[in-house]
Amino acid sequence: MIVALGGRPLTGKTTLAQALADARHGALLDVVALRRALFLELVTVSPELHNQLYEWLLQAAMWQLEREPGTVIVLDGRPLTRVRDVLSLRRFTDGIGHALHIIECVCPDTVAAQRGRGTDSYEAWDGKRDDSAERIPEPKIFVDTLRPLDSCLRFVLDRISTAAEEELCAEQ
Repeated sequence: MIVALGGRPLTGKTTLAQALADARHGALLDVVALRRALFLELVTVSPELHNQLYEWLLQAAMWQLEREPGTVIVLDGRPLTRVRDVLSLRRFTDGIGHALHIIECVCPDTVAAQRGRGTDSYEAWDGKRDDSAERIPEPKIFVDTLRPLDSCLRFVLDRISTAAEEELCAEQ
């Protein structure tokens, strides 16, 4: 199973991704962590390099799932606010035969700004809204990260379990 976190910057994607990976004993694959490991001095990257880093994460996910098919892979690294990115990710998971669950994290702009003050993410975001962002298409799990983390995590785990049961029933 692959779980991908999406949403605008500073909406809690990384925090929820880490909690989810810990709760499911999964592998967290994070573009920012990969960038920091490979390019120590880079604070920001070009869109082309960001795309390449994400492709490497997908290759790592495929490699992990080939070796341990039951692994839960948690992807953090792309906001998924472009329909083409979601469709591409769905083609990828369909192609390797694994379920995809997309979690869209949202919170008020004021909360995002408060969370990000003094971080690299905040400097990149600078309080600006991406007006070209598109809504993440269904199916997805919508999470208001203004709620406490443990509440968000329980909600997501419940929704993923329910979706997995429905998928199993549909296959039989």
